[in-house]
Amino acid sequence: MASIKNNENNLNNLYKKEIFTDDEKQMILDRLDEERRITQKAFKGLDGKDAKYDEEEKQNILSKLNEQRLSVQKREEIKEKRIHNKEVYTFGAKKFYKFLGMEREYFIEISDCDIFSRRPAVISLYYRTFDELKRKDVLIKTEVYSEKIFISYDVIRVYFRGYSLEDVRK
Repeated sequence: MASIKNNENNLNNLYKKEIFTDDEKQMILDRLDEERRITQKAFKGLDGKDAKYDEEEKQNILSKLNEQRLSVQKREEIKEKRIHNKEVYTFGAKKFYKFLGMEREYFIEISDCDIFSRRPAVISLYYRTFDELKRKDVLIKTEVYSEKIFISYDVIRVYFRGYSLEDVRK
């Protein structure tokens, strides 16, 4: 116990000094080297270079990566099915898709289709009157494994119903 206190006192005295003897320099370098080795050992396992896996662990990792890849691929395919090969309407300089089965003929801008996600977003839908296009703000979201687009007409009282876009006429 006395040696530990003595060692701490020596360190405190060293920190106050500006000029060191050769023995003190060597003691400081040894201590810094020891700290470097400890941190190097701690980070050695984290960088993944020295990690050794047996065959079962490798197969588990590969199967998880494969499941993630298939899930992402499936989501991309469904996203593509939602907006691929749909009828395009042009009003003025803007291009629109038309929804099926809604209370009116609602149209959505093609550029707004990139915003779709699982989180509801306020997007403007357009409908035709005799002389102009009018706008209505609605909540729109999608579900991961559904080709439908879910729309709530009211932003405050949220009730989603699924709608799809009109396919190209043959």
